[in-house]
Amino acid sequence: MPYLLGVDVGSGSAWTAICRRTPDRAGWGPAEPVATDSRPAVPGLLRRCGDDVPVYCDNLLITPQALVVEQARRAADMVWERQGEGPERIAVACPTAWGPGRSGLLRAAFDDAGMSNVVLVTRARAVIERHRATGRPVAAGRPVAVCRIGRAGAEVAFVVPYEPGRLEVLGVAETDEFGGDDLAESTPAGAREVMAALVDVFRRTARACRIGLGDLAAVLPAGGGAAHPLVVEALAGAVTAPIVRDDDPWLTVARGAALSLRPPGELRPPGELRPPGELSRVPEPVAEVLVMPTELLPVTNTRLGVPEPGEIPPRPPLQVAAPAVSRR
Repeated sequence: MPYLLGVDVGSGSAWTAICRRTPDRAGWGPAEPVATDSRPAVPGLLRRCGDDVPVYCDNLLITPQALVVEQARRAADMVWERQGEGPERIAVACPTAWGPGRSGLLRAAFDDAGMSNVVLVTRARAVIERHRATGRPVAAGRPVAVCRIGRAGAEVAFVVPYEPGRLEVLGVAETDEFGGDDLAESTPAGAREVMAALVDVFRRTARACRIGLGDLAAVLPAGGGAAHPLVVEALAGAVTAPIVRDDDPWLTVARGAALSLRPPGELRPPGELRPPGELSRVPEPVAEVLVMPTELLPVTNTRLGVPEPGEIPPRPPLQVAAPAVSRR
């Protein structure tokens, strides 16, 4: 039976989930996790995509994006072996803050590897898609906070969801100063300090996006680190919006990535059949709109008025003064 595959390449493992067609072929079923043992060769591999420094792996120097492609390929091959057939399409989750530069490099790496059926989906959109699929209401036009806590880092994104497939990103903050390992390995007091730092990032990002914490429709924790009990407690103490988390948050992004591949024309409630003659549409990649507040923009040292490459600036006037001779 045809299926869609979602892959989340994290620092601890590559999580996968599949979404199958319903037996009556009227739509798609829920996203189901598939066990794989594909572990990233380098922790924090996605964050290094686009770096000029290659990665030394298996006695070879290889670009980080090529290693990400290899991890996704291994995970897809393991799922293929278990299912007995290949997926129709594959969605790989990427950081929400990525712009066209890094996403283009990873996209080109997948094309070079012959994996043209791969779609890049931001982590924030994957979490929103998973939230929709569980039947929970999504307030269209109201801001939602997505807080993904991975093994070695965290990502806080403020987004505004609209109809399925359309998402406006207001701002994103990433940090690798703490993550799920710090929560799991710290003492109770140390774990509270980690969560205090995360809540501080949460508040500063909301302030930079000009969003009041009371205006949030929901906060959606995800990632393996979000399974720690202090996460919901700390976020609930900072905002009044509902905190909605899956029972297995380490699979939220992979499930949402698979669900994001469903054609919009087939997103129907369970049991509702498609009208006769309605054709399914092939899902196309949807580019989220990234609106970065001024406070989050990088500082540049580029001077205004610098001539374009190849242009020779005019020589400034040269003034030669006669040397002063002291007489004694």
